[in-house]
Amino acid sequence: MLPRIDREKLFRILYGARRVLYRGALVAACLAAASFVFSKKLIILLTQHVHVTLYYFNLSEVFFSTVEMAIYTGLFCATPIIVFLVWREFRDELREKLLHGYLYVVFAVVLFYVGSVFCYLVVLPSGIGFLLSYQGGALKAMISTERFVHFCITMVFAFGAAFELPIILLVLGKLGVVTSKKLSRTRRYAVLIIVIAASVITPTPDVYNMSLLAVPLYFLYEIGIILMRVGERSQAKAAQL
Repeated sequence: MLPRIDREKLFRILYGARRVLYRGALVAACLAAASFVFSKKLIILLTQHVHVTLYYFNLSEVFFSTVEMAIYTGLFCATPIIVFLVWREFRDELREKLLHGYLYVVFAVVLFYVGSVFCYLVVLPSGIGFLLSYQGGALKAMISTERFVHFCITMVFAFGAAFELPIILLVLGKLGVVTSKKLSRTRRYAVLIIVIAASVITPTPDVYNMSLLAVPLYFLYEIGIILMRVGERSQAKAAQL
């Protein structure tokens, strides 16, 4: 059996996680309900941004696509609030391990939106344009509304999550799990893991879209190493004083 103190801490974490889940789900649901009003316009905006024409192959497809767009728009807009709820719930535990932990929270939110905007502005037009370049002659693309919405949503959230890599490396470094030297020595394995992760995260199996995620991920990996080195030098100087 677990010691009493470990059990209490585990129950406290689970209870806090449940509260964050309930409150975050409520916030996301409210924002999703509000965004349903203009979710169809968001789909039209996406089609204009990437220059495609959509089709629907059953009567309910557009309706369910707008519902899906509204749900993920609510979740997308609720991300800062959810992160804040996590920080408020577990800030005492995080302060024990991370100095100025609120800065990690702020940068985590910023990186998520930077990755999402990068995907929207660069990756979606380029990636969809590449995939559509195969049509011609007897080949004509007829893009399903449902599949298009799912593809775009998956890409945006995947890039938002992937851009959290520097923060993840910094936290692991602060916790003593890894060091900048260890990460530098294992670059070849990191490249392999990044390529595998990019192939899993991107919803299409083509190399082009995979590279649109793998290349930024590698640069973020290098940025994470640099930030870890800066933090390690600061800790070393502080220890000498």
